[in-house]
Amino acid sequence: MAFWNRKKKKLQREQDEALEREAREKLDALREKKKEGTTEKKVQAKQPAAKSEMQYKRENRMPTQKKDQKRYAAECCEAIQDVDRQIAEVRREYQSVTDYLMDIQKIDRVAGEEKRHLRDIARNIARLTKERNQYKNRHLSISDLEIRRLELYETDLVTEIKKMYEAEAYQKAIDGDMEKLEQEKKKLRKEKQEIVEKQNSLKRMAKVLIVLIFSLFILFAVVYYALQTDMTYPYLGTVLLAAVSSTAIFVESNRNRRDMALAERKMDKAVSLLNRVKIKCVNNLNVLDYNRQKFGVQDGAHFERLWTEYCKAKEYERKFRENTEQLNAYNEELLGFLKEKDLKDCEIWMGQVLALVDDREMVEIRHKLNGQRQQLREQIEYNEGVKKGILEEVDTLIKENPDNRKEILDVVEAWTKGGQEGAEPEG
Repeated sequence: MAFWNRKKKKLQREQDEALEREAREKLDALREKKKEGTTEKKVQAKQPAAKSEMQYKRENRMPTQKKDQKRYAAECCEAIQDVDRQIAEVRREYQSVTDYLMDIQKIDRVAGEEKRHLRDIARNIARLTKERNQYKNRHLSISDLEIRRLELYETDLVTEIKKMYEAEAYQKAIDGDMEKLEQEKKKLRKEKQEIVEKQNSLKRMAKVLIVLIFSLFILFAVVYYALQTDMTYPYLGTVLLAAVSSTAIFVESNRNRRDMALAERKMDKAVSLLNRVKIKCVNNLNVLDYNRQKFGVQDGAHFERLWTEYCKAKEYERKFRENTEQLNAYNEELLGFLKEKDLKDCEIWMGQVLALVDDREMVEIRHKLNGQRQQLREQIEYNEGVKKGILEEVDTLIKENPDNRKEILDVVEAWTKGGQEGAEPEG
């Protein structure tokens, strides 16, 4: 019996070593692929970032009318509320990623016999999982790496796919709105230029009319003294022509001034709307880019196809569970071990056992999480900068319009009270 036990243990060690070598080979192959595409991806990613920074920068256009100033102050308050909501959502995601990193630190602090015990459990889970997968004669386009990634968010995949589709549709709508607003701005600029040209034409006509009338009066005086002819009717006709022409020029000039004032108000409204749309566009693009990186997908359609393949893979797994009891026992043991270490989320490591076996895999996970945290920090900094800029615009509006200070402050105070009453308490 002792001979057979030693032989069985030796066979078990050989299987474990083979499994570990295979896992390391896969990781090395994946790292080589990542290194090959890293340089090209970085170059491609830099140029759109610089472009978007200029394209989505807010425009500062202060209204001159009192009514427009109150409306502008209300729009600034509403924009601040939108930014605050976005910051709160990003901070919640940031805390989740931070908790994950703290769990990794707690696992790294495990040493000695506990470390060996933890790796034995993880190695057994990986081996049993591999044996179970060998039972499957599957033909799927999804890789094991993609399955492990989606397993982390299995309960939220349907919701996340729907959110990605909605975000892509929303992005198309935002792009359409931005294009329409830019066209409206071009149209208004053209209208203002046309009004200026009309006004200049009226000025030239007025000068010509004045010269013509004076010339006629001089001509009539010369004819009168030279020929002693009655010039009463020509004088009256000239006066009538001057009066009618002056009236027409005056009416047209007033119409041009009204049209110019209306065009200015429309331009202020278009710029204000465009500023809000740009903020929404940047936030929506950040959310899309983050989710694409988070789930390793290109777009909503790719995400849905990947999810379909993932569902098939999970269905196959349910059909072949001959070793489920043993695997569940090791999972429970791992879960109990991690709970003793006071981890925030123990369940997530059920799909990350290779990281518990191989330190290099743990480094990869930590690197990915740090990248996510950096991206989330940039989102928070962007929104805080936008909020600061809007507050400075409101302060500038109040300082430059002291006669309308009370009305603007009343609008800000009303929005502030409304936002505080409707805000949810933070945990």
